[in-house]
Amino acid sequence: MSDPGPSESEEKQVSADGFTAEGEATDRAKREPIFNQTPVGVAWLIGIILVTHIILALLGDPVIETIRAEFGVVPANFFANLNQQKWVAAVIPLFTHQFLHGGTLHIVMNLAMLLQAGPIAELGLSRNRNRNWDGTIRFICLFLGSGICGALTYCWLNPGSDAPTIGASGAISGVFAGFLWAAIALAKPGQAMLRPVLNSAVVFLLINVGLAWVGRTLNVVPIAWESHLGGFIGGLILYPLISRFGQQAR
Repeated sequence: MSDPGPSESEEKQVSADGFTAEGEATDRAKREPIFNQTPVGVAWLIGIILVTHIILALLGDPVIETIRAEFGVVPANFFANLNQQKWVAAVIPLFTHQFLHGGTLHIVMNLAMLLQAGPIAELGLSRNRNRNWDGTIRFICLFLGSGICGALTYCWLNPGSDAPTIGASGAISGVFAGFLWAAIALAKPGQAMLRPVLNSAVVFLLINVGLAWVGRTLNVVPIAWESHLGGFIGGLILYPLISRFGQQAR
């Protein structure tokens, strides 16, 4: 005789994305930490950044410096290209600088934060989607868009600078902002998330903007805090827009 299972009143309808109708994670989701299965978008970005870094390391310092100057964001060059209507030359570094890094410590710190905040941000963008790749595309758009916002902020605040900025810090700052949005969206009903999210945002800005500003002002560490700030603000704006764009009515 088969087990009749729980009655209708005891069952909870589970949606395709692994969440019950009440917004609670299923037993399977509870048993599997987010790091057990790194989302595709996060994995792709980490892979591209690592491969780029390894290839450049093999090419040697002279080539690396040339590539950084050419494909990093240099404010003076950016505005000069805009004035001369060289749109391609102005736009390309806004994307390519995100995959160049200054050294091992730089890349390790960025990838560690991407691995920490990225899975939750991508998961938040993947909720209530019928296609698995949909959240991946949205997450990559968030990453690239935030990086562009960070680069534009750096150029805006340093219009005459000849110093190039490189790295995924601005993009990852936007991913962290997306992580905060996702934490609110994925919270259980009635779970107070506003205070911890606000606290996390304040701590992030104090460390990644405040301390970075102090470090560069004192000539200790040349960190582009403007990129961190611009990327974070960009992520705060882009995440809800990307999440809602093209979303089917529930």
